[in-house]
Amino acid sequence: MNMKKFPFLMLFLSVMVVSCGLKETKETIAHEDKQAKEMMQGLWVSEGDGGAAMLVRGDSIFYPDSASMPARFWIYRDTLFLQGQNVNGYKILKQAPHLLMFDNQNGDEVKLVKSNSRVLMKSFDYHVYAMNVFRTEQSDTTVFTDLGYYDCMVSTRTTSGRVVKSTYNDNGMEVDNMYLDNVATLTITNHGTLVFRHDFKKEEFQALVARDMMQRAILRRFYFDHADRKAFYFNAVIGVPDASTGYVLEVRVTPDGKITKRLK
Repeated sequence: MNMKKFPFLMLFLSVMVVSCGLKETKETIAHEDKQAKEMMQGLWVSEGDGGAAMLVRGDSIFYPDSASMPARFWIYRDTLFLQGQNVNGYKILKQAPHLLMFDNQNGDEVKLVKSNSRVLMKSFDYHVYAMNVFRTEQSDTTVFTDLGYYDCMVSTRTTSGRVVKSTYNDNGMEVDNMYLDNVATLTITNHGTLVFRHDFKKEEFQALVARDMMQRAILRRFYFDHADRKAFYFNAVIGVPDASTGYVLEVRVTPDGKITKRLK
């Protein structure tokens, strides 16, 4: 095989897979079981502990968690489909007006029963908000260079930029949680005189971070690392929200305001 053509073949195959997936999704929606969807309407609770599991209204399923976004749903043959960031299918084992049994993402059996509890209905009386909304972080460090002492202040706060991360709830169903991106304001002063200020956003590092990661990531942290006699060094951490790994990028700032970045 001509290796120069290989990337184009992979791109073609990827497009075909996506196209087939979209076609199949549209096909199942067009021929959904409307009677089964009607039986789904209402409040469902876990048979075991009686806790609220989900609320079905119209074409949407809501969860008793203000961080989980509602998902569109439909039923085709013996499968419950949920569409959030991804489309997932859950095999229905049994469905009746007051009973729903299906296999979750791990293949475990989930059994839900319908409830008329007004108290549990209050679990869904909220607006979805981001997991890290209003989260801020500040640090202030005094460092020494050839030009004297400097104060380096970093203030990190959330922005309006949204990133969705898929996870699993207690019933083993994939749900989407919303996060806000961050911006880090770096302020450097010398004896009270401002010498540098800049707002760092994740987009500034896109040349150093894989494209697919950049779409799923936020600027998780920005903090002072060290200083030498000529510059200040900071670390910017870009990665998927609430994950243990991510890209660590070094940001070098000189007292005259020159910035250089590199992947550590």
